Amino acid sequence: MALEKRTLKLVALVVFVCLIVLGFIIGGIIIGLSTGYRYPGLEVWPRSEEYNYEQPLIQFRASDPGSWHPWFKRINDFLLAYETTVPEEPPRAPCSVRRHDQRVVVAACERVLGMWAPCNADNFYGYAVGKPCVFLRLNNLHYWVPEPYNISKPMSIPPDMPNNIKQAMRQRPANHFGDYIWVSCNGEFSSDEENIGPIQYIPGNLPPGFPTKRLQTADRISRIAQDRPDQTPGPLVAVFFENPRRGVVINVECRIWTRDIIYDRSSRYGRVRFELQVD
Repeated sequence: MALEKRTLKLVALVVFVCLIVLGFIIGGIIIGLSTGYRYPGLEVWPRSEEYNYEQPLIQFRASDPGSWHPWFKRINDFLLAYETTVPEEPPRAPCSVRRHDQRVVVAACERVLGMWAPCNADNFYGYAVGKPCVFLRLNNLHYWVPEPYNISKPMSIPPDMPNNIKQAMRQRPANHFGDYIWVSCNGEFSSDEENIGPIQYIPGNLPPGFPTKRLQTADRISRIAQDRPDQTPGPLVAVFFENPRRGVVINVECRIWTRDIIYDRSSRYGRVRFELQVD
C-alpha cells in the first residue's frame, strides 16, 4: 500500500514537472511568434509582383512607357486606399490617383496634390522622366509605443543623425508641434552614395517623418485593437530621387530614428532596403 502511494506521488510529481515544462515551451513559442511584430516595420512602395525583401528591385527605362507604366500602376493601386475628396490636414497621402484631365476638380484635393508634387499622378510619380518617387509607410503599429527623439526632453541625439532631421527638431519643437518618427534614406554602401544623387522628402513643407499623433500606435488605441492588425492605412512619406545615376543598380536603405529601436543593418525593425535602377 505504501509503495502504491509513493508511486502515485512520483507520478503526480512527474506530471506536475511536465506541465511546468510544457508551459514554458508554449510561452516561449508565443513570445517567439510575437517578437517579430513588437516593433514596427517600414514598407516601401511600389513593389514588384515577386517582391523579395532581400532584393526588391525597382527597374525601368524612362524613355519606354511600357517599362515604367507598370510601376506607375502599382503606385496607383497602393494609393487607392487614400483617395478622398476631403483630405486631412496635413494630408496623409496624395488624395487622388487620377490625372488632372481625368478627375473632378476639388479645390482641397488640388491643393494637396500640389503639396505632393512631383510625387503625384499628374507627374507619373517621376517615372516618365527617370526621377522616381517611392512611398514609405510604417506597419505593425498596433504593438508599438514609440519613444521619439526631440529637443524638448533632455536626451542624447545620435551623432550620426542627419543634419536635416536635427534642423527639423529645432524648427518644430515637439512641445509645440508634437513628436515625429523621423525618417532618412541613403545609399547603402559608399558606391551607392556616389550614385544616388540628391533626395527630397515629400511633402517638402513638412518634416521628414511621421507625426506620432497620426499613428495608431498601442498607446492610442484600445486594448482590443492591439490584438488586431493595423485598421487604417498610416500616413506616408514620399522619397523623390532627383537625379539617380543611369544604368547602375543603386542600393537604397531607409530607416526611422527612435530611442527604442537600435539601428542594426541585419534587422528588419524600423528599416527597409530596395534596389533602384533607372536606364
